Amino acid sequence: MNNSFKSLLFVPAKDKMLAKIPSMNANAYIIDLEDSIPEEEKEEALCRTVRFIDGLSSASCIIVRINSNHAGKELSELYRYSDIGFMLPKYEIKNPYDEYKDLLQGHYTIALIETPSALVNLCDITKKDYLNALAFGAEDYTAKVNMENKVDYLYFQKSLIVTYAKANNLQVFDTPSFKLDNEADFEREVKDAVSLGFDGKMAISPKHIQFINDSFNYNDLDYIRSVISRYEASDNAVVVIDGKVYEKMHINRFKRILKENS
Repeated sequence: MNNSFKSLLFVPAKDKMLAKIPSMNANAYIIDLEDSIPEEEKEEALCRTVRFIDGLSSASCIIVRINSNHAGKELSELYRYSDIGFMLPKYEIKNPYDEYKDLLQGHYTIALIETPSALVNLCDITKKDYLNALAFGAEDYTAKVNMENKVDYLYFQKSLIVTYAKANNLQVFDTPSFKLDNEADFEREVKDAVSLGFDGKMAISPKHIQFINDSFNYNDLDYIRSVISRYEASDNAVVVIDGKVYEKMHINRFKRILKENS
């Protein structure tokens, strides 16, 4: 699986919604078997997902969000599809996922951090060898804490998740925005996610995809190349270019950006 994605769109495991995937422009699609599916429909949703993956002819990146209480059954059905990834919701130290780590091996796997318990155990969580990424689920987290889901109140939590992910070479994705009718607030959330160091952002609305893609993809790559060239042509460790100070760590970051966008 190509895991250089910036936008990850949740898609409920319903035939009408799944059929739209090939026509949308997200980098990855999270087929949801969990929150968007009533308990009585879980089994049929799994069957729909299997049928969809069997019939998929496009190169869409597919990640399936499974249910923690149905993890064994769902992973047993889906692990044979080597090109799909998995999202593990309500991830905590004491969870059923370790039991199925053999089924997860070789699949791109995201742990969804949604509880205070998960937040305070990030040191141990990020050492799990079958995980490739973390993602923040702010709706569940803030409901659990009984706080407002507002970006101003979540800088600590987001920074902590990013720090532990980066320290352990994991990718990290920001929570989806529920600001469906407030474009300014949504755009601020995305810009904050970029500034905090997230690798991408999840979404629940196709309308959010293009802005997420544009925000996480550096548009002025030619200028970045110019800065690298001008820095490396200098004999100094610290160089002022266009009024801004650049050191080796800045140049290394720019080189990573070029690699990610090549």
